Amino acid sequence: MNFNSTIAIVVFMLLCSCRPMSVEPLQKEVNVITNRWVPDKRVGICKLQLEGTGNNQLILRGETMFPNAKNEALQLLKNKGITVTDSVRILPDSVSIQKVWGVVSLSVANLRSGPEHSSEMVSQAIMGTPVRILKQTDGWFLIQTPDRYIAWTNQYAIQTMSNSEISDWRNSNRIIYTETYGTAYKDIQKSIVLCDLVLGAIVTKVTDHKDITQILLPDGRAGFVSKQNWLGFKPWKDSVSLVSDRMISMGERLLGFPYLWGGTSSKGIDCSGFVKTVCFLNGVVLERDASQQAKHGKILEINQGYGNFQKGDLLFFGNKNPYKVTHVGIYIGDSEVIHSSGFVHISSLDKSRENFSDVLSSGLIGARRIIGISPEQGLLPIRQHNWY
Repeated sequence: MNFNSTIAIVVFMLLCSCRPMSVEPLQKEVNVITNRWVPDKRVGICKLQLEGTGNNQLILRGETMFPNAKNEALQLLKNKGITVTDSVRILPDSVSIQKVWGVVSLSVANLRSGPEHSSEMVSQAIMGTPVRILKQTDGWFLIQTPDRYIAWTNQYAIQTMSNSEISDWRNSNRIIYTETYGTAYKDIQKSIVLCDLVLGAIVTKVTDHKDITQILLPDGRAGFVSKQNWLGFKPWKDSVSLVSDRMISMGERLLGFPYLWGGTSSKGIDCSGFVKTVCFLNGVVLERDASQQAKHGKILEINQGYGNFQKGDLLFFGNKNPYKVTHVGIYIGDSEVIHSSGFVHISSLDKSRENFSDVLSSGLIGARRIIGISPEQGLLPIRQHNWY
C-alpha cells in the first residue's frame, strides 16, 4: 500500500467518524417503548423525542407520567453505546406545581383538548371530583380525572390540595347530591345564591339547621342547602352497586336532557357521558369514551339480535369494517335502548315498534355485560377507588 492510499483511508475514516448520527431509526425504537407504556393517549402521557446535538450525542426530550418508560428508553440507547442527555420532564411536574391534587369546585368543570377556551370540549367533571394536576400554563391545569381521562381545564374550576389536604377532604363528612339540578345559597334564608348544583355533586356537610344543611364547597366557600336530596357519601359509596333496575331508573331521570358533545353532567350529556353518569350514580367509575367502555365487561353475542341481552347491558354502535365504536346506549329490555342522541331518549331495535331506530339496528356492532363483573381498571367501584 503506497503513501497516497494510506492517506485516503485515514481521510475516509475521519469523514465517517464525523458523519451525524441517524436519529430516525433510534426514534422508531423509542416510539415502540412509548406506545407500549401508553397505548391510549387519552389516559396517559409518554412523549419522548430524540434530538441530535451535531457531535454524535443525543438529547432525550419530552414528558411522561411513567419514569420507568424514560429509564427504559435511556437504557436502550446506553446498550447501543450512545451518549444521551436526559431532558425529560416527569409528570406531575413537581417543579412548577407544589400541590399535585385538586378537587373540582364549580358545579361543572369543562375539560378541553388544549389550554384555551376555544379548544374542543372533550369531557366534564362535576363538583367534588378529585383530580391529579399534571402541569399548568397560563391559568390552565392539565388534569387527570378518576376515570384516568386527561384534559385541560381553567384553574378557577379546581381547588388545589396538598397530600395532607386531599386526605383531610377524603376523611371529611361528605354528602352527595341526588337531584338533577339545584342551588346552594350564601345565607340560611336562601336569599343570596352561592352556586348551582348538578346531579352527583359532592360537598362537605358542616351541620344541620331544621330543614337546612350548612355545607362547605371544595374551595372552602360556605353555604346552605335544603336537607332533601342529599345522601351521606361514605354510606352511599359503601352500599351502592350496579343493579339493572336502578341503572334504568337513573337513566330515565335524564330523559329529555339535551345532547352535548363532551358533556357528562345533567347540564348536557353525550352518549358515553350518559352511560358514565348512570354508572357513577350506581357506584362505578367507568371509562369516559364509548370506544373505551366497549373494552370492559363480558362480551355478548350479537348475531341473534337483542335476544341475548339483559337489562343494564351496554350496546355499542358504529362501523363494522373497519371496526369503530361511535355510539353507546343502555339496554332496558323488550328491544329498547336508552341513549343520548340529540337528547336522552328511548329507541327500539324492533322494526315493528313506533320508536324503531334503523340507525341503531343496522349499526349494532357489540355488546358488553358490566353487571356482576369483577372490578377492573376502567370499571371500578367508587368504594375501591383510592382517589375518593
